[in-house]
Amino acid sequence: MDMVVKIMQARFPSQFDQEKYSTPLFKNLREKARKRTAHEAFSKTADALDDLELAPRIKRVVRRPPPALTIYVRRESEKAYNAIMLEEVTVESLKLALSEKYGTPSDSITSFALRCKEGTASEIDDKAVEAFVDEDDFIISLDYNEKMGVCSVVLETSS
Repeated sequence: MDMVVKIMQARFPSQFDQEKYSTPLFKNLREKARKRTAHEAFSKTADALDDLELAPRIKRVVRRPPPALTIYVRRESEKAYNAIMLEEVTVESLKLALSEKYGTPSDSITSFALRCKEGTASEIDDKAVEAFVDEDDFIISLDYNEKMGVCSVVLETSS
């Protein structure tokens, strides 16, 4: 019985040999179908890659204008100066920059004073801030009144 099965298998191939028993028309149709399916697969892959957005995005370059004025301040106890950069040369911008640097609310700063080495003090207004020279350095003292919730700032010239 086993011998009969082996003879039958030898006579009839298990897979139909398409190349051997095919006409040129069928060969041409099969080739077009194979190309069509490959093209569809490539287009689907390309669409999927487009959906992934793998291409780098264009970054917007933000160029900030250079600060109008830079001053350096430090507390009496500090060794290093802190840079305070002002976009506008006003008391209000100085108040905002100092409040950010030293962690005080800007609305709690009520007075600004400028003290010279000789000891004379004057109130700082916009004209006094405009008179600051770029890269001036000061020693700052922040006097807090916790009962009233206010802070007075005294800038002392260090030179």
